[in-house]
Amino acid sequence: MNSYVFKVEEQFNNYSVLNFLKAIGLSQEIIKSVKFNGLFVNDIKVKNINDTLTRGDQVKIVFTDVLNPYARQENGNLTVLYEDDYLLVVNKESGVLTHSSRYNKTPSLEGLVYNYCKNSPFTFRPINRLDKDTCGIVLIAKDELVASLLNEELKQGKFEKRYIAKVKNKPLKSHFIIEKPIARQSESSIKRVIDKSGQYAKTECFYLGEDGGGLHNIEVLLHTGRTHQIRVHLSSVNLPLYADALYGEKVEGKTYYLNAYKLTFTHPFLNKEIEITATI
Repeated sequence: MNSYVFKVEEQFNNYSVLNFLKAIGLSQEIIKSVKFNGLFVNDIKVKNINDTLTRGDQVKIVFTDVLNPYARQENGNLTVLYEDDYLLVVNKESGVLTHSSRYNKTPSLEGLVYNYCKNSPFTFRPINRLDKDTCGIVLIAKDELVASLLNEELKQGKFEKRYIAKVKNKPLKSHFIIEKPIARQSESSIKRVIDKSGQYAKTECFYLGEDGGGLHNIEVLLHTGRTHQIRVHLSSVNLPLYADALYGEKVEGKTYYLNAYKLTFTHPFLNKEIEITATI
């Protein structure tokens, strides 16, 4: 269980509890989850979120963690890149699922994080999610409020996410931008396609040169965050990731290389820019 106390400053005098919560950045989902049992003003439970606040009031918000019933502690390597009271940043290995699931028994980042945090109440809330075979940085909020604030920052495009991708073909330009809408191929398919009916997507690419093993390195800056965006966009310009069986060519015994190696964001409580870099 986590709690936060906010003092009502002069600019919020005569605000309702509801409008105060909105003003400090809480989402509708968060407000809904705490309004019956998790809201207190001057240590008295709030019965009506339309009650009026007065300058100097103390608004307390209490969150109760709800665990994933399919999560299980898993032993294994967990590389922690950054940690404080509010968030955890780790480096996910290729081949590891982000989430645990009921039917999938393969290793998951969720299981490794639960094992790491086993001595404290914790709900796994990744802000950015990586595909199983994509490696790199995953940002994890330690409670519901931090998750809400970071998700809003992500939604507003304030995160800077950079990746390294390995492709077989050499790009024609050292710098290029791909702006093509992405849609699901069909309702039952995980595959995405370029389609005018899809969601707007923008990918910026920088050619870094050969990697010494016959492949080419491309740095990718994501301006939007659609499912499989990098893989779909690069494939659409004849630069599919090497060994990407879904969007390129299958290579027996190999999988594609896509590394989320750099993440920059503003810390929601420390109010400072955090830049995390992982091993390439």
